[in-house]
Order: sequence, then structure tokens, then C-alpha cells
Amino acid sequence: MTSKPTARPSRHGPGHRSQASSAQATRSAVGEKLREAREIRGVDLFRVERDTKIRTKFLSALENGDFADLPGDVYARGFLRNYATYLGMDADELEEEWREEAGQVTPVKPIIVGPQPLTMRRKVTFERSHVVIGVVAIIVLVVAGYFGFQLTRYLSYPTIDVAAAGASPVVVGIGDTQYVLSGVATPNTTVLISWNGQDPKSVTSDDSGHWTYHAVLQAGSNQFDITAKNLDTSHASRTVRLIVMVPIATATPALPSIAFLTPTDTTTLAAGTVSVTGTSVLVSSVNLTTAVIGPPLASGATMPPAPSAAATPAPGLPFLSAVTAADGTFTFAVPLSPGMYRLTMVGLTATGQKTEPVSKVVNIPFKGVNVAIRVSGGQSAVTIYADGALLLKSVNHPSGWTRTVVGNRSICLRVSVPKFVFLTINGSDAGRMSAIVGGRHIVMDSKGVRAVSACP
Repeated sequence: MTSKPTARPSRHGPGHRSQASSAQATRSAVGEKLREAREIRGVDLFRVERDTKIRTKFLSALENGDFADLPGDVYARGFLRNYATYLGMDADELEEEWREEAGQVTPVKPIIVGPQPLTMRRKVTFERSHVVIGVVAIIVLVVAGYFGFQLTRYLSYPTIDVAAAGASPVVVGIGDTQYVLSGVATPNTTVLISWNGQDPKSVTSDDSGHWTYHAVLQAGSNQFDITAKNLDTSHASRTVRLIVMVPIATATPALPSIAFLTPTDTTTLAAGTVSVTGTSVLVSSVNLTTAVIGPPLASGATMPPAPSAAATPAPGLPFLSAVTAADGTFTFAVPLSPGMYRLTMVGLTATGQKTEPVSKVVNIPFKGVNVAIRVSGGQSAVTIYADGALLLKSVNHPSGWTRTVVGNRSICLRVSVPKFVFLTINGSDAGRMSAIVGGRHIVMDSKGVRAVSACP
């Protein structure tokens, strides 16, 4: 009789094989959760093996529900908990679901837990030696930086830039004697400025590198050669050349011209003969025209800068002509009555060439009392007294009759119809006599205009 060999106990827990076969028939819910969580994290099984130290085939078995491929119940639960923790899932909940799928209702406390990720927390401790080392390191860095800066400064060359420097010269005004040179150089370097090949002058750039120099100019070309130099190392920058041109004034050929000597512009003169004098260049004769531009200014009034009245030739004076003397001077004697005049002169050369015209405005005020009388709209008798003396007896005058009367002290009028008599007093239009005074007698003197009962 042959005896059967004793069967080797299963490596897995009770009911494991039967449950595994059914689990393989359908997908494992626990495995699906594990796979879904892994895919959301975007890692593959090889990355999980490297991080958790669980072999890939065991991880695949957990995701596929192949419990038969797991090494044992204790290891299987350890792998499951470790994998769930790695994926950020609830290990207790997954273990409970896994027991239900594997056929174990009573939880078995694991004796051996699979490998877990190793985490270490280090505590930083400062000691006195660390402080000493830090201080020494800082000192070494400062010393090294200083020597590095000095070495760089020694080996480097300064730079220079000059404002307005270029291929074209800078042109200034005629007669300019100064020009301000400015620019940017390496900070705290010496800027050497040579003018027209002379010994250079020096300025020092500031902490930001800016520098300025007030140069003296001469007429014509002024050449400035500018260089930045480190006096400690004798290193120098490139030389920048700037040319400043001062135009030389050229003599303008003399042209025929004339000018007034007397009277001055806008002056006030007494009525009568006015002396007009002038001087000329390259002129043989001078023509003078006189034009009325308005009545004389009232006493105390200011001469306007540009009289607005249109100029009309003065009666009886279309123009005067005078021959220039050897020194170019000339003189006119111009008779002028009260009014405002523009005197205009034009010079003529021996060949007939005309100069530019020159003009002056003069004011000739009234002397005493000047009254212009005009009858308009009907007939009126007019009697005139000047300074108390009878000048015109009472006679009927038709519309359109005019008369101008001058008195040293006063003028007195007696008229028959005041509304037909119009007056202009010292160049000012006073209007209708009936609007000035209510009666038929009017007197005009230094006190003004007023009605009187009778003329002398």
C-alpha cells in the first residue's frame, strides 16, 4: 500500500485561492481605484516602484486583482496600505474593501509591514564655530571683492563721450567768445582738453561721470581734442575731436541811404516853418513829401503809435527837393499849419537809384482858439468877434458857406439860426451849434465853450 505524501500548506490565507479565481473573472474595484489614482497623478508603475520599493509585478497584481500573484496575506496588505498612502488614498478604507474582495471578513493585524518611503527631518543647529566660519567667509569675500575691483580698475581703460561731437563742426554765432564743452566719462577720471594744439586743460568727472568745461573761442575754427585719463595707471581713452566754428564777419558794401536828424518821430512842434534836417550816404539829392494824417492832438493827449487816418498830401506841398552837401547832410524848411503830418524822404543817387523811404510823424497843435464855421441845411446870418474885435458883420450865408477864424484868446459868434451852423473847435468836431448852447450867442476861449447873452 502506497501512502500519499503530505500536502504542503498554502502560502496564502484561507479561502484565498477560491476568491482569487473569482476576482480574476471580474475586475477588482480596489485595483481600479488604485489605477485611477495613479493615472491622475501621472506616474507609471516603474516610478511607483522606485518611490515605494514595491516591485512592479506586485503593483500590477494589486491593480488587476490578481491576489494569487501576491507573496502572502501580510505582505499583500502591507503593499496595499503602502501603495494607497503613496497615492494619497485612505489606506484603512481600501484594506477593508480588499478583505471583502479577498474573502476575509475578520481583519488581521499585519505582523510585517512592507517597505515605506523613507522620510527624515533634520534639525539645524548653530554653533559658535559656524558663526566664526561665517564671519571669516564674509571677510574673505570683502577682501577678494576689493582686490578684484582694484585689479579690474587697474586693467581697464577709461571711456569718454563728448556732447555734440561728430563729423560736422558746431557753428556758433558771429562774435561768440565762449563755448561749454560737456560729456560723460568714466567716473572720477581726469578729462584732458587741448585747444588748437595747445597744452591741455583738465577737469575731473564727477561720481556719475559727467563733466563740463568753459572753453574760450576765437574767430574761425576752434579744434578741441578731448581725452579721459586715469592718472594712477596712465591708461587713456580714445581721443574725441570737436570743432567749433565762429563765423568771421565780412564787411557789407555800403548802400545808398538817408536818415532824419530832426525832427524826432512823434514830436510836437509850433505852427509855422519847420526845419527838417538829415544825413545821407552815396546820395546826391533828397525829395520830401508832406501828408496830413489827421487833426492835431488835443492838449494833454498822447501821440498814437500808428495814426489810423489815411494820409493825404498837404495842400500846396506835393514835395520838396534838396541837394546834399559834401558831408551828406541836407536841410528842408517846411511851412506847416496845425495838424498831424507824416514827413517822408527818399534819396536819389547820381545815377537815379532810389533809397528806401524813411518817415517821421509830427504834431502841430493849434495856437490860441481855432474855429471852423460851416452853414448847412439852410441860411443863417453869422457875426464873428476875435479877441473882442469884430471880424465879420452879420450877413445871411447860404448852405455850404465856411469860414475859419483864429483868435489868440477867444472867439465869439452871433448867429440867426443856430441849427444851421456847425462848428469845429481846435480840430475837434463840436457839431451843431444848437446842440452846444441853447441861445444864439457862443464864446470859445481857454475856459472852454459856453453860451453868453451877447458878444462884445
